[in-house]
Amino acid sequence: MSWLSIEKATESPYWSSLKELVRQQETCCIDAVSMLTGNEGSKPIIAHSDGNTVDAALFFTSYGRIMPVLAPQFFFHMEDVKETAYLAGNTVYLPTSVSGKTEAVDMFLEKFSCGQHQQVIEHYIMELESPHLMQALPEPPAKMQIHMGSRRHILPLFPLQKTYERQEVLLNPEAQDLMETFRWLKSILTTETCFYARRGLHYVSKANTNAKGFDHIQIGGVFTVPKFRNQGYALHTVAALCRHILEQEHKKPSLFVKTDNENAINLYKKLGFEIKDKTKTVYLN
Repeated sequence: MSWLSIEKATESPYWSSLKELVRQQETCCIDAVSMLTGNEGSKPIIAHSDGNTVDAALFFTSYGRIMPVLAPQFFFHMEDVKETAYLAGNTVYLPTSVSGKTEAVDMFLEKFSCGQHQQVIEHYIMELESPHLMQALPEPPAKMQIHMGSRRHILPLFPLQKTYERQEVLLNPEAQDLMETFRWLKSILTTETCFYARRGLHYVSKANTNAKGFDHIQIGGVFTVPKFRNQGYALHTVAALCRHILEQEHKKPSLFVKTDNENAINLYKKLGFEIKDKTKTVYLN
């Protein structure tokens, strides 16, 4: 058994095995799919193989994130640490964060000295099976309108995206780069699918896709203006997005939700989502 560096996964003799390894747990590491298929810039994949199959892979993003994807029976030994360090260089010791399935992240950090933990965030992975979708949704709020967003909606949706990032994404909200937020929202409205809820002229809720896997599409960016919360806006906006994913994309919706966010967990359960797994992101100094 040995580790190897893979530049282009789709052209590698290990492509089928790599694809199957990620596909079996893609909701926990859905960003790895775009790296596998060459749709997102990243450093070479470091994979472990016995010559026929791949049972572990380390994905490195250009911004310092490491995603360990491990088969259930895989275990890091000291020789694995030495081999991966040789192939990846300082990249394996100087990440900004490590994320993925909880067991894989814990095993990786136990073996590799990657610096002090600045913050740890845990999420549940929730998935929606088509037959379970929205069995008995409540009536939508009066005067609510739900539409699919496009680039021409970037200005009215920008305040929602800005506040969403400050509250749910950024470790240091005061360091928010509004131009970067604008560019990210423009990218979402160009390459992803976004639905929003409006009450009169007010844009009050939004939800969008943010990653596509082999079998799943991940939902993110769910945000509702505080004064309109607990009134059904988020519920019906996410429901509209889920219908689109199931009926137009023919894939399963999945999402990350913080383990302590009971309101969001209950909202997604109303839609038919079920908790399937647990992930962890460890931010490092």
